[in-house]
Amino acid sequence: MNRLALRLAPVGILAVVLAACSTAASPSASMGDMASDAPDTPMASDNHAGFAWGEPAEAADADRVIEVAMLDELSFDPAAIEVAVGETVTFSVTNAGQLPHDFTLGDEETQDEHDAEMAEAGMSGMGHDEPNALTLEGGESGELTWTFTAPASILFGCHVPGHYDAGMVGTLTIAGS
Repeated sequence: MNRLALRLAPVGILAVVLAACSTAASPSASMGDMASDAPDTPMASDNHAGFAWGEPAEAADADRVIEVAMLDELSFDPAAIEVAVGETVTFSVTNAGQLPHDFTLGDEETQDEHDAEMAEAGMSGMGHDEPNALTLEGGESGELTWTFTAPASILFGCHVPGHYDAGMVGTLTIAGS
């Protein structure tokens, strides 16, 4: 086992234990459901007013679908995505692992803010009420649809505590027309 895996093993075990404990009262509740039960959590009340590079959109308006897998090796597949200004994309995201993961679109500042919020909230803040993020338990799938409005290089990352720092981040290039 490599050093990274050894260092992250306790985090993974803790994540599984906490997830199991937090859903004991409602076994069918997902992490996304838990955020709606606590509207005063930092995650649920901290909606971003706008993004310089795009905005949420309806799946029916998507020009294409990009499939993204979140892996327990703390990576995304693909690790790099390119879209065009004006394009509306539905990200069909699947958590192909057993650990919970999240998918958050944003520039470096947004990613840093979100990572700090997640570190502070711990596993109790795993649900998202933000248009640029979704959280999935192992084996779950979800969609996030976005219209890209300006050229930029942004990131998509997982902010389950320890995952982003371990390199669970990808790049998304928004190419100008």
